[in-house]
Amino acid sequence: MPASRISTSRKILYYSITITVLLLIFELLSRAYYYQRLSPQPVAAVRLVKDLRNGLKKRLATDTSTRRLQNSQYRVRPDWPRSENDEIVRDIADANEAVYEPWVEFTFRDIRSRYVNVTGHVRKSIPEFSDSAATRPFKIFFLGGSTAYGFNVADAETIPSFFIRAYQQNYPGGRPIQAVNLAMPSYYSYQELILLADRIFRDDKPDMVIMLDGLNDVFQANASYLRAPVYTPGIGGQIHPVAGDNRLRLPNFFDMPAGISEDSACRVIYEQYIGNIRHARDLAATYSIPLYCFWQPVPYYNYTNRLNDPNCTHTPLPRFEKIYPMVKNGARDIPYLFFLGDMLQEEKGLPFIDQIHYSPYFNRMIAQKMLDRIRFN
Repeated sequence: MPASRISTSRKILYYSITITVLLLIFELLSRAYYYQRLSPQPVAAVRLVKDLRNGLKKRLATDTSTRRLQNSQYRVRPDWPRSENDEIVRDIADANEAVYEPWVEFTFRDIRSRYVNVTGHVRKSIPEFSDSAATRPFKIFFLGGSTAYGFNVADAETIPSFFIRAYQQNYPGGRPIQAVNLAMPSYYSYQELILLADRIFRDDKPDMVIMLDGLNDVFQANASYLRAPVYTPGIGGQIHPVAGDNRLRLPNFFDMPAGISEDSACRVIYEQYIGNIRHARDLAATYSIPLYCFWQPVPYYNYTNRLNDPNCTHTPLPRFEKIYPMVKNGARDIPYLFFLGDMLQEEKGLPFIDQIHYSPYFNRMIAQKMLDRIRFN
């Protein structure tokens, strides 16, 4: 039939059928994409459109944050070529992906690159040994979150790497030591306790343990309050979309606990931390392993130059002002706990490489502070 003789109603019918078929095809393709993946959205095509939209928003936001981070990298390494600073940013971005791991719930993925290398949960230290020829070095576990891991810095610029170099300078000819960087972004003291127990029970025993905490125990307030990993609400929602423990289905583990006053919540978070390191101490003592716990400096507490620092956050978090003095007072009666929270008080340089993570310069300072307080028999 000639196209000119097709009625308007038939054209509308044909177009409607065509659009419906295309939508069905799109829905089938979307369902194939989400095959065996749990989703709260019953129509896969709608879910895919939302994911694409959110992905675009995230990409635009990432582009902005990447440029900001690049500028911060240029400031703390002015003598480095910009291309190498940019490569560190790319390497960290590639490594910034959590994967499942038993008992500790998640770890960040293994990666091999020029500046960031992680194998079997261990971030590479450069150097790893104070004496590369040693056959049985004194093995030190470093536990902590992203600051101890070395987020946004290279392998050679992490706290464990600087610790080895400081040891070489302070103890020339001393017993050879090895740094094992088990720190991981988003970990806090209770998760580190579980990781330490898992390593020891698998016969991977260190000769010393160093824990660096503070930021995540306070920043991830709901997580540390409940003693649950920070990704638990999301993972719990995937395993039990309807049922499950309501305590672990909180909207945000970075919020303060609901239902109690902020002062009471801060007191519980402090007591939880003290309990976590006490259990770590008891576990380590069972195997005659010395433990050193350090409470870290953060931009939220006693940083007089914070508003002039172009890299770190300028947003206050009152919970830090409440909990940090508690830890400072508590450390006076705990011989294995050392408060480093005042290190920023007179700081005028660039201690941060982004909003909360340390620059190479400040990692070196923290490593030296640690070494100054540790006794090697």
